[in-house]
This record gives sequence, C-alpha cells and structure tokens, in this order.
Amino acid sequence: MKIDLHCHTKAIKKGDGSGRNVSPELFKSKIEDADIKIVAITNHNTFDLEQYKILCEVVKGNCLVWPGVEIDVLEPDSKRWHLIVVANPREAASFATSVGTLFQDDNLEECTHTLEEIYEAFKDRDAIYIAHFHQKRPAVPAEDSEKLANLVGESYRVFKETSNENSMGVFANYRYNVLVGSDVKDWEHYEECTFSELKLPVDSFEQFCLLAKRDENVVQTLLNKKDSRNLTAHPASEVKLPVRLYADINIIFGQKGTGKTQMIKTLCESMKSSGMECVSYVAAEREDDFRSLLGQKETVVDLSKMRADECKEDFQMISDWSDVNPTHFRNYLNWKRTDGNNANKTRMKITRSSAMSKGVRDNEEQHKCDKSVVDSIFNTINTIDLEEYVDEKDSRLLETLIGKLKAGIYRQRRDDLVDENAVRLVNFTINTIKGIADKSTNSVSKPSTVGLIGFVETRLSLMRAIKNILRNLTVEEINETQKIGTLDEKGDILIKSKYRMLCSSSKTDEFKIGIRKLREIKEKLEKIKNHIFDCDLTEIMQGLRGMLDEYDIKGITPFVGCSKQVINEKGESYTPSTGEKGMLLLQRALMDDADAYFLDEPELGMGNSYIDTSIRPILMDLSSRHKFVVVATHNANIAVRTLPYMSIYRMHSNGEYFTYIGNPFSDKLVNIDNMEDVLNWADESLKSLEGSRDAFYERKDIYESNHTWC
Repeated sequence: MKIDLHCHTKAIKKGDGSGRNVSPELFKSKIEDADIKIVAITNHNTFDLEQYKILCEVVKGNCLVWPGVEIDVLEPDSKRWHLIVVANPREAASFATSVGTLFQDDNLEECTHTLEEIYEAFKDRDAIYIAHFHQKRPAVPAEDSEKLANLVGESYRVFKETSNENSMGVFANYRYNVLVGSDVKDWEHYEECTFSELKLPVDSFEQFCLLAKRDENVVQTLLNKKDSRNLTAHPASEVKLPVRLYADINIIFGQKGTGKTQMIKTLCESMKSSGMECVSYVAAEREDDFRSLLGQKETVVDLSKMRADECKEDFQMISDWSDVNPTHFRNYLNWKRTDGNNANKTRMKITRSSAMSKGVRDNEEQHKCDKSVVDSIFNTINTIDLEEYVDEKDSRLLETLIGKLKAGIYRQRRDDLVDENAVRLVNFTINTIKGIADKSTNSVSKPSTVGLIGFVETRLSLMRAIKNILRNLTVEEINETQKIGTLDEKGDILIKSKYRMLCSSSKTDEFKIGIRKLREIKEKLEKIKNHIFDCDLTEIMQGLRGMLDEYDIKGITPFVGCSKQVINEKGESYTPSTGEKGMLLLQRALMDDADAYFLDEPELGMGNSYIDTSIRPILMDLSSRHKFVVVATHNANIAVRTLPYMSIYRMHSNGEYFTYIGNPFSDKLVNIDNMEDVLNWADESLKSLEGSRDAFYERKDIYESNHTWC
C-alpha cells in the first residue's frame, strides 16, 4: 500500500517552483497513475482547507487525503530544519485553524518557529510529526530530535523522513519510525517519485497510528485480513511444529543446526499435498540442481519440432506381430478324401471358395499419415484466436479450407477402412460357413488359402512398419535455446539444447536408456528390414520384442538424444561459477508461476548488493501478488527489509530447541510452547542476523565516519 505523507500542491515559497501547483484533474490522474492510497497535503507554512476539500472529493473512494503542513524550525543556538505535521482528517477544520493561528502575521517566505511554539499549536490535535532526517535536507539536529520526542511524549507519533528508499531501509533496521515522501517538485512527473509502502494496509488515520504504536490487536486484525494456511513443519523427523504461513513473506531465521532446512522442505511438501503449486530452491543443493538442469531427467522431447512421428502404431504392430504359416499339405489330403461324401455339401460351392486377398489400396499408408497431420493442425488452429491476427472473412476462409481438407482425407481413410473390413468380413463368412458345413457332414472343406498371401502380407506389413520407424530415426537434428537467468555485466545466460536421433556420433549421456541397447535395437530393425523373408525372422523378432519390453519402449522418443550446453547471449560457451549457478537457479525458481515459493538460504554464495537490488525486489513483488513466500535465511536484507508477515525464530539453548513466532509489526517473538516467554523481534534479529546490536552500531559508525581508510 503506497503512501505519500510529504506532498505539495501549491508553490508557496520562491524556491518551490510552479510545478508544485496542481489542478484537481491532474491531481486525480497522477494519484491514480502512482497507485497512492494515502496522501498528506503538506505545503510550506500554510494549509488551504478549501483546496483540501476539493482534492478529497476528486479521489474519493480511491485514496485517503490527510491534512498537513511543512514548517521551518529554528531552535536557539541550533540549525534550521523542516518538520511536517499531519493531522487526523476528521479534524481538518480545527487543524486549519491551528495552522492559521501559528502563522498569523508571519512572512511565509522567511518565518521560522520553535518546537515549543509548534507543539503548543498542535498539542490538542490528533497528529503525527515527521522530521527531515540524515541526508534529507535541511535535517533535524540530534538535540532537536530528542527535544521533539520529549515534547510529543508518544514516540510512535514521531517519524523521520529520509532522502531515499535505501536509507529508509537502513534506518528501519535501527528501529526508527522512518518513511520517505515524494516532496514533489513537478506534478507532471509525480509517478516517478519515491514513495513509502505500508506492508499492512490501513484504512484510517487512527489505524495508522495504532500500527505505528504496534498495537497488538490492530496488528493481528490487519494480519488476519491476509490469506493464510495452517501447516505442520518438521525440523527433525520426530518433531512436529504447527506453523501458520501467510500469502506474503514468511521468514525462518535463527541459529545454525536448528532444523531450518528441514522445515523448509517439509512445509513445501505439506503445501503441495494441499493442492498448491510449489517451487523450491535449496542453495546447498545448487550444484546438483544445476547438473540436473543440464541432464536428461527433466528433458521433454517435442517430436513435432523435429518433424518426426512417435510411430506408436508401428511399435504396437511389432509387439503384436505373429507370422502366418502356409496351409499344411495334410489339410488338402483330408479335403480330397472326404470330398463328395455329402451331396448337399457338394452343391454348396462356397465350401470350395478361396479367401479374398486384402491387398493394399494406393497411398493407404500416406492417408494414415495425412490424417494424423491434419488432426494435429485442426486441433492447433482451434486454440488460436484467429480474429486477433486476420479479419473475420479470412478467418472463416481458413477454417473452411482446413475443414474441406480434413473431410477429403477422412473420406479416403473411410474408403481404406471399408475395403479392409469388407475383405475381413467376407473371409470370416466363408470360414464360418465351411466350419458349420464340415461339422454337419463330418467332412473337410477345401482350405480357403494356401497361406502364401497371408504370409507375404503379414511380412510386408511388418516391413512397412519397420521402414517407417527407420525413416523417422533419420530426421535432422534441431537446436533450441532457453533463458535461465541474467548475470550482471554478462547479460542473459541460456541453455542450448541439441536434439538428434541416435546416430554414429551420439554419446551415452544424451539418452535416458543405455546407448548400446538402443544401437542393438536399431541394428535389429535394420536386420529385419533386410531379411524380411528369411526363415529365422521369428527368432529375430522375439529378440527385438524382448528388448522393447525390457526397456518399455513403445515409441521413437527414447531414440532422441539431447545434449545441453550453457551459453551467453553471444552464443559462446560459458561456465558459471558456483555462486552464479545459485543466482541463475534462484532467478529461474522465482520466475516460475506458482502459488508458493520455498527458499533455503538463497543468499549463499551471493553478495549483499545482489540480494538487496535483485532478489529482495522480486520477493516483494511476489508478496504484492499474494504469493506464499517462505525463506530460511541468515541475511538481514531478506529477513528484515522484506517486513515479513511471519517470522519464525529457531533457538538452541542448554540442549533444548525452542521455536518463537512473531513479526516486525508487533516487535515480539512468542514461544509457541510458553506464551509467557516473549522476546523482542528487533533484538533477536540484530543478534541473529547482524552479530549483535553493538556490532551493528559499530559498523554504522565506521560507515558514516569521515576517516579515510587505507
């Protein structure tokens, strides 16, 4: 939820510039463009109640507008600085009176006021105070900052405004109430300004103050507005921990060896079992995961891109094939011995009929192939919104032509099947009648066939199937590239995948099945094609079927080899370091479209700058899209600056393990087994993530010192 508590709508002082003047129409447009949900009108030394009411009206229902003023403060023996006072919008009219009283008879260009004068003017107002701080000039001196806090009394009503988002994040770690406002100079570019963002959205000034106060009931109410899941984590196999995860960022942190990795893995499994789509990244396993990325296990082959057919029907024929033996000569002897034994049967000429030959219609095999192709085209075309690319007339013409093509091919296939089944039915009828006649007359009919035609047809059918498989095993190789991530100064990093059929130059690691076995199968296919009429064909077929069954080969896919290579955007081979492998895998995981993301120590092998500038914004974006993000980490930028909805702290002390849950909004961590055992969220975060509070502040002093280090 974006808020802007330092916003100008009028040019009051000479240095303001005309760009600060804004019309109601432009104000409404820019507030919507920037997606601001709360804005405070804080012009220098004045508050225009009438303009305030107009601006409230134009953004009503979309953005809350709060009354405010920016004041020049000058304490005795101190420096001039700026203080913003923002009041409850319910008190807009009385706030306007207070501002008018404070600046009565003042020269608005040059006037200054002491803290006592300011506090006296607004002490009866429900207000918050925002001081320019650090590099936000003119900034409050340390002594004045302390005095302001003492005057106001309620520390949650005093905020500090920093110059940018980075410094805001740093000082938030010091437990300061910090924010950044637009301080807009030109309304034409308002949406380009920097804004604060509330992790817990509020809908009133009162709620904002209670959130700043870390009121436990308000925090819990705001948390409960977010979708959540109750799951079970297992830091060890025999330990069960009830955990509530929010559709936002959830952090697991604490000492080493307290089971955080196992918690990530078991929570991921628990989430998956509930039907959620989950993505996981475990930094310690990045070498194995990257190796798997380049391996065959996850490779899916699209034969259509290679213009190859799976040949499932052909492999099924091989599986079902059986040879047809010639009719035994004894059958003819038995026919002749009993021929004429029954006059009625002699008159049944059908008992002397020969079976019809099936034959093969012209282009029957091509018709099969064409039907498969046109079905694929027809189904693909139906998934495309044609009118997005061509007009309605062309769209209908294309559909009509494809429909006619499909109908024509279907007619040919129908005729093929009619002829095939007609022959089968005729032969079935002949054999059935012969069987009935033989049984009724105790005689033997003339054999329907000598078996040569069936023998030849069966072997020719097998040869056609073998040839089709071998033909598809000779299609040309293809290359594909897939982006896996981006590395600073090195650009996009890609995986180049080469797909090719089993050939003389193929290598073992290209296939999921042993290459020797595949070569042996291919050799048997070649041998069958070249010896289709040999006497030992049945033995060769038995050996081939045994190998196909052993490796469950039912199509041509196992013969497609795949080799992968990591390249840069110039097409050159690139070998990423261990840390870079982690970066690429993490990017890949976070770019996947899923419901939940589980990350274990994503910072491992990566610099703080990369984590803060590249990974943290992605995590924040996922949280804004209501994704479940669960991270086990030792990195403060992730654990603190993401403002997690749920923090799970694991601790080991005196041989026992403890689990605390909480969040930065309540600033508490509560023992799940003892509600009376409460830790401070900020203190434990500093100790676990920064070493200690003293170490953190010592680094601050070093960073901010003016010394030159050699």
